Parts: sequence; structure tokens; C-alpha cells
Amino acid sequence: MRGSCLCGGVEFDVGEKVTPIQFCHAARCQKATGGAFAPEMAAPRESLRWIRGEDLISHYEAPLLEEPPPYRRAFCRVCGSPLPVEQTGTDFVVILAGVLDSDPGTRPFRQIFLSQRAAWFAPPSEPRSFENRPPPESRLPTREDFK
Repeated sequence: MRGSCLCGGVEFDVGEKVTPIQFCHAARCQKATGGAFAPEMAAPRESLRWIRGEDLISHYEAPLLEEPPPYRRAFCRVCGSPLPVEQTGTDFVVILAGVLDSDPGTRPFRQIFLSQRAAWFAPPSEPRSFENRPPPESRLPTREDFK
């Protein structure tokens, strides 16, 4: 599955296995995307391959607000498109669904941090929603789930 930035300067390939998509409504995700939420999915770090433009990638790491994990984003410094970024302390990269050039073959399964949602956005009742961080029993797949 391929993805790219708006200007086309950065292009990447990611293996076929990705997690379901979660819509994160956290205020910092709104700021990072300019939208009501960040449509996030994850893939094993080793499945990400930069095809071109890796030298155009910049990173931003926000200070921790209340609890881990740290908030880290990658973006094209030419057009500002969000790009896959390593999830600190894990074996995964986080990918925002909008930068993929094809259907990822997965669909949204939950919304998180609805307590911080944009006042102008009325979220649908599906997928499953949580006011804050989802409980442990609603975790994303682990590394073992990708074998």
C-alpha cells in the first residue's frame, strides 16, 4: 500500500497489514490535522519503506501533557502533509489514513477523546466511542497479532 504527501515530494510504501482506523478527537490531534479528528492507523515499523523524499521530512514532538505516550508527528516540510511517524516506545508507525493513495482495506472501529471534540463537530454514533483513552480491553493489536 502506497502513500504520499500533497506535493508528491515524499512517497512511502507500507506492508499490507495495518490496524483498524481510530478517530482521535484530542485537541492536539485537531491542531496537527486541521480537522475534527485524526484518522489514525498503525503498522509494524519494519513494514514502512520510504520510496522518495525522506530528506523532506520534519518532526515535531510536543511536550507530554498529562500522561504518556509522547506526541510525535512527521510532516513534509514543503507542503505540510502529515506522514508516518514512529510511535515512541513501540514497534509501530502511526499513519493518518488521508495520506494513503489506495484503500487500506480496514475501516474505522472507534473514536477516542470525544471529551475534547471540536464544538462544531457532531460525531456519528459509530464507530464505538470513548470520552478519553480507551480501556485496556479495547486496545489496538499487539506485535504478536501481526505474525
